[in-house]
Amino acid sequence: MKPIKLSMTAFGSYHQKEVIDFTKLHEHGIFVVSGATGAGKTTIFDAITFALYDSGSGEDREKSLFLRSDFADETVDTEVELEFEVRGRLYRIWRKFGHDGASAKREFFEITDGVTVPAVEKFQVKLIQSKIEELIGLTQSQFNQIVMLPQGEFQKLLTSESKHKEEIFRKIFKTERFTKMVELLKEKKNIAEKHYEQARMQQDNTIHDIRSRLPHRDSELFTALNNDVINLYQVKTALETEQQFYEEQCAALKGQYAASKTHLQTLVKSLNEQRLLNERIEKFLIRKARLDELLQQKDKIQAEQQKLVLAKKANQIEPLEREYEKVKRQLEQAEVSLQKAKADYERAQAQLLQATNHYQEQKQHEPLLDEFTKSISQLEQLVPIYQSINTQREKVAKLAENQKNAKQLFDKLQKEAASLKEKHQQQQAIINELEDATVTYHETYEAQAVLTRKIEMAKEVAAIQMNIETLVKQLADKKQIADGAQQKLQNMEQQIRSNQAAFLAASLHHGEACPVCGSTEHPAIHNSEAFTIDENALEHLRQEGDRAMQSFYQVNSKLDVEKAALEQKRSALELLSVELSQLHYYEQQLAELTEQLTKQKQQQAQLITEKKTMAQLIESKEVLQGRIEKGQQYVVDIDKQYAQEKGKLEQSEQSLLPQFSTLDEVTQELASQQQKHRHLKSAIQSALEAMQKIQLDEKSCEVNHLHAQNLVTEKQQETLSAQKAFDTALQQESFDLETYKNALLPLNVQQQIQDEVEAYKQNVHTLSVQIAEEEPLLEGKERADLTASEQQIHELNEQIEAQYSKITLTQSYVEQCEETLEKLDQSAQQIESYKAKLMQVEHVYNLIRGQNDSKISFERFVQIGYLEKVTHAANERLRVLSNGQYFLKSTGRKEGNAQSGLSIDVYDSHTGQTRDVKTLSGGEKFNASLSLALGMADVIQSVQGSVHIDTMFIDEGFGTLDEEALRRAIDILIDLQQTGRLIGVISHVAELKAAMPAILQVQKLKEGYSKTEIIIK
Repeated sequence: MKPIKLSMTAFGSYHQKEVIDFTKLHEHGIFVVSGATGAGKTTIFDAITFALYDSGSGEDREKSLFLRSDFADETVDTEVELEFEVRGRLYRIWRKFGHDGASAKREFFEITDGVTVPAVEKFQVKLIQSKIEELIGLTQSQFNQIVMLPQGEFQKLLTSESKHKEEIFRKIFKTERFTKMVELLKEKKNIAEKHYEQARMQQDNTIHDIRSRLPHRDSELFTALNNDVINLYQVKTALETEQQFYEEQCAALKGQYAASKTHLQTLVKSLNEQRLLNERIEKFLIRKARLDELLQQKDKIQAEQQKLVLAKKANQIEPLEREYEKVKRQLEQAEVSLQKAKADYERAQAQLLQATNHYQEQKQHEPLLDEFTKSISQLEQLVPIYQSINTQREKVAKLAENQKNAKQLFDKLQKEAASLKEKHQQQQAIINELEDATVTYHETYEAQAVLTRKIEMAKEVAAIQMNIETLVKQLADKKQIADGAQQKLQNMEQQIRSNQAAFLAASLHHGEACPVCGSTEHPAIHNSEAFTIDENALEHLRQEGDRAMQSFYQVNSKLDVEKAALEQKRSALELLSVELSQLHYYEQQLAELTEQLTKQKQQQAQLITEKKTMAQLIESKEVLQGRIEKGQQYVVDIDKQYAQEKGKLEQSEQSLLPQFSTLDEVTQELASQQQKHRHLKSAIQSALEAMQKIQLDEKSCEVNHLHAQNLVTEKQQETLSAQKAFDTALQQESFDLETYKNALLPLNVQQQIQDEVEAYKQNVHTLSVQIAEEEPLLEGKERADLTASEQQIHELNEQIEAQYSKITLTQSYVEQCEETLEKLDQSAQQIESYKAKLMQVEHVYNLIRGQNDSKISFERFVQIGYLEKVTHAANERLRVLSNGQYFLKSTGRKEGNAQSGLSIDVYDSHTGQTRDVKTLSGGEKFNASLSLALGMADVIQSVQGSVHIDTMFIDEGFGTLDEEALRRAIDILIDLQQTGRLIGVISHVAELKAAMPAILQVQKLKEGYSKTEIIIK
């Protein structure tokens, strides 16, 4: 990335738009940025970083709030625009951050042959950030480490501890993926542990559930489950035996169940046959009773048949009656419509006359419309004049308000300056007091460390003494247990020997040789009783005796070790002149020292905070002084502007008309004339439209009246014709009107009567046939009582259900045994599988995170490789800068208890010694830091092939170099520039400015803000 043109508006010390055209450097690729302290040299670097990464160039300058110019007017936005080149392609990026609640904005274009094309789909923060990092190949952290080297952060990589270098390398070389690898492995390890524990719990739960799934009984299974230590093999073997037991029990129950079902089938068949006979007898009796009832209804059915004949005749006449009634109703409706049409016609004639008169009255007011139009035109010409005067009045009022606010703000700034001066004096007194209080911090720290060691040693000796006392007691107890076990074993062995003697004595007879001594005489034969000895019990006693003796020897060994440790610790106590009796005194002293040290630490932290506050006060004081000068000038300017605008207003007010003094009066009169014009025009138009509408209504009412008269005449003729046809039909069927009305029945009622008659005939016929068929078959047969048979079947059903339940329950026990055996096999396989996987993942996890012999994580190992490359590249420059005296070395030097490996030491060829880089002088440290930054750039370009570092800005350190060292540093920078890089250096050193072919001069004006100028020698 090479900057082409930089534009800054209201940014830092530049209150107006400031443009720096780097193309004016021509072929000079190296230049110095020169200017007074606080003029805004570093602000140029901040602007470049802000344009690219939306942030300042250093930790203290990252926030956009600190980058806005204090000299800028509130109406001016802070903007930065940068044109830059990357690998021959030209880009332009523009950023504006909001203030006073305004939102930030940004644009990013690529420029090709003078044509700008958006470089991203949308001007969103994330999209632009991603595109910038893709083009340049560097994140902001990498950019600030190897391209933009800001004040206060230039030497971080050189002098920081390993843990801080780790963070820097993680951002630059993107090694955070290895940390994520550790997190991923940890997650996998936790999952493997969880699966392993779940498998073990599952196995335990399966064994525990056996008691709830199977009934308890005296068997091998429940004996094994009741042991203190449950053996999986014993449980599985006992489960198989338990399954066999329930399978045999289930087979016996199934045989009993089959016999009971056969007996039940026989009883049910007999009961069903008797039940069918009872049902046939019951149906026969019901049919006879039903036939008797039907025969008694014969006369009623005949009457219904006669009623149905008359209804059918009447129904044939009914359509004529309906037609007659219909035309009568239509005649009545036509007469009503005629009366309504006549009334509507008379009303429409009256309304037409009234509307015509109203229209003629409104038409007489038409001349007033022209008068209203003329008045409106005159008022509309006055509105712009009064608007202009009104705007001038508002402007004068606003200037008066600004004049008042400016004076108040200036008074406030003067009060703030007095207050800051007082705070500065108070802050200096606090800092002096804290510096005096923390002078003895290191002495207190060393005394606390010595006393802590003494107390720890004394406590260790006391703990060993207590442990020895405990072990002595344990040793006596173990001795007693071992002696008891040996005595029991000797007693049993004696009994065995007695048993053998008794057995031998029982086989001795006088005159026969003894198998032991060969004597044929046996004067005293052993006659004591022999007791039975359990070989397992004897073996158990032997094992118990062995364990007791082993436990005794273990305790005795521990006691010897503790005694030796006690002697060693006592010797150490004597060297430290520590007395155990003084432990309480030591602890009191330690508490006092700790309290004193804690207080001094707090005072040191407070001192740092107070110094930062002092620096902020000094900076605020300088800023406030500039604001006071600016405010004083602003008050003068606003007074002058107020007087000018007030004079203009007084001159304009002389042209006002006497009847109107304000714009509101003009606009109100204009609105009134416009409203009167609209109302009059609307009234005339409404009257015309009403008259035309009523004319149409009157014609329509006349047509409706004629149509109604014709319809009444037509309906009168139809009514006479329909009445004559109805009377003729009644005479033909011999009906009078009353008889006809009584004979009428609805069709559904007629159908109901017809259905009842047919159903009656069908029922009588069906019952007669059924009775004739059943009577000879049931002759001599009677109903039987089935209660006893049903009770017997019910009891047998209950017995079968009970047998089936027992079979089902026993079968479930068999299935539970099978299922439990299968679960135990699966659990055992899972436990072995998960255990192997857990051990594998745990081993890799510990290795990657640094729990290994080298105590170095995999990420740190990778970073050590990068650091070695960086130091190697850095030494190429440091060799020149130090005239061959110094070389940087990447070492594994320990830094406390943390992981090491990223320490940097310096080898001094003059002394042949290696020492910490922090021991270098200021100038030497600057040379080493510069070499390291250049080496970092070389390594990044070699590791990331897409990254080309074409620019470098340095903001620190050249003032610490002597004349010879400065010359070598300039040579190094010129060599870099000859490779095509653009090198910018901020410096006040006269020799450096003299050696540079170009200068970017930053001049701080007396108004407080700055201007820039490029000077080519």
